Amino acid sequence: MKVIRPGAVHEEPRGVVGGHEVSRATTGTDSNIFMGIFRLPAGARSRPHFHAGCESACYMLRGTMRIRWGERLEHVVELEQGDMLWVPPRETHVLENPSPDEDAEYVVARDSPTEDAVEVPWAPQ
Repeated sequence: MKVIRPGAVHEEPRGVVGGHEVSRATTGTDSNIFMGIFRLPAGARSRPHFHAGCESACYMLRGTMRIRWGERLEHVVELEQGDMLWVPPRETHVLENPSPDEDAEYVVARDSPTEDAVEVPWAPQ
């Protein structure tokens, strides 16, 4: 057993802010488990990316978030506090925080011991 307490935050390569997490990096696990708390600052947008070999589930803790996905990011859904979202593997997506003054905070769970994120430079910005 290992307790992971809130502490230092870190910027993820795709443009969101990570918090504390259960992952291979923090626990040394070899199993396919990842759970972390993330923050998307007010007015921010992530870079287009996908998670190569895992499914993801998101639970909105606070704020709102707009998710664009698809080959040309042509689909859109809005998440509010309490909403959950499932993302299949290799689905290119972008996270947007439409609020000018409130950060969005959410929990992500994946069936992978790592972030498994791949930026997509050819996706529309």
